[in-house]
Amino acid sequence: MPLVKITVPHQLGQEKATERLKQKHAEIKQQHTYTVTDLTETWLDPHSMEFAFKVYGFSLTGSIQSLVDSVMISVDLPVAAILTKHTIESQIRKELVQVLS
Repeated sequence: MPLVKITVPHQLGQEKATERLKQKHAEIKQQHTYTVTDLTETWLDPHSMEFAFKVYGFSLTGSIQSLVDSVMISVDLPVAAILTKHTIESQIRKELVQVLS
């Protein structure tokens, strides 16, 4: 499976960054109920989450870690998404930058 790994620096501190990630997660769950299904989340600790969901029939899994000065996200993409890996990576980075700005 292709793996997307992204790290976005921030100056918010770990608590504020985690709070913003949780807000974005809630927004995604609410706004994308028709395209994102079977969304699960497991908080490993207050600042680390593993997730899984289906979008357009494709299953994705990944993790998010909120650190003091950055957020790291890893997403395992299905093989069928390899041709769009760059686009997916760019979109995730863009969203993270917006959340952490």
